Amino acid sequence: MWPPRDAGRGTPADHEEMERSYGVVWKEGSREAVAGKLELLPRLLRLEGLESTREVPYESVAAIRVGRAASDRINGGPSVVVERNLSDPITIATVAQPSVVGEIAERLAALRLGAQTSRRLVVIVPLKPNAHSSVSRLLKQGPPFDPRAIEGLDRHEVYLTSDEAVFVFESHLGSDALAPLLSDPKLWEAVSAWGEHVAGPPRIAEESFSWSRGESADDVSFLPTPGPGDSDGGDIY
Repeated sequence: MWPPRDAGRGTPADHEEMERSYGVVWKEGSREAVAGKLELLPRLLRLEGLESTREVPYESVAAIRVGRAASDRINGGPSVVVERNLSDPITIATVAQPSVVGEIAERLAALRLGAQTSRRLVVIVPLKPNAHSSVSRLLKQGPPFDPRAIEGLDRHEVYLTSDEAVFVFESHLGSDALAPLLSDPKLWEAVSAWGEHVAGPPRIAEESFSWSRGESADDVSFLPTPGPGDSDGGDIY
C-alpha cells in the first residue's frame, strides 16, 4: 500500500486565520473574576491574567451564548458565556467597550464551528473489480490495523461501495494531527493483506460541504439593544 496523497497538506484557513486580543475580565464558574487578556487563536482561546492562564480548545466547547441573566453579567456589563464539556463555564466581559462582546461571541462561534468540521479525516481506498465480497469478509475481522494503537484517534469507521473502501477517522486533536500519522508508510504496511484487492493508492477526501442542526447565527443578534438606564444598551440577546 502507498501512503495517502495530500496527507501533509495544510488548509488555507490555517494560514489565513487572524489572531486578535481583547482586554477582558473573566471568571470560571462561581470563582472570583480575573482581569487580563483574551486571545482568539486558531485552535484555542487563551485567557491570560497576572497569576493564571487558561487555554480552552474549541473542540472542548459545548456552547457559546451571550449572558442574559443578571448572574451572567460581570460588574453589571454584558458577557459571553463559554460552556465547556467537562469543566465549569467561563464568563467573559470586556474591559472598555461592552459592545465588543458581540464581536467576541461571533468570532468564537465561527472558530468553534471550524474546529468541529476539522475533526474528521476521510481516506478512500480504490478496490479492484469484484473485490467487495472479499473486503467485506476481511472487515468483519476488523480494520487492517489496530485503531487503539493510533494516539488521539476517537472514532473509526469503514464504509464499502462496489469499488471503494472509505476509512473515516475522527480525533479531538483535529484532522491536521491525524494526517501526518496516516501518511506514515509503517501504518499502511499493515494493509498489505489487502494488496490483492486494492486497485491504487489511497487518497484523502476533501471536505466541500458540512451542515449541522443548531441555532443559526443569522437569527440571533449579539449586539446591545437600547434600554433606559443603560448607556451601552439594554440586555444582550
